[in-house]
Amino acid sequence: MRTDWTVRDDVPAELRSSIKRLLVKYGYPPDRQPVAIKLVMEQMESKAPRCSEERAA
Repeated sequence: MRTDWTVRDDVPAELRSSIKRLLVKYGYPPDRQPVAIKLVMEQMESKAPRCSEERAA
């Protein structure tokens, strides 16, 4: 089972936008934001299969 956000193209774009807003809100340096956004997205992608398995159980 795949989560919706890993299949649709518009959902990751919205997630990146939300992450960026949070980084700005909490004063994260603008020059380091692209790396942080990439890291968070990678973490979400790696955790998605495990979360969907837990939800199915």
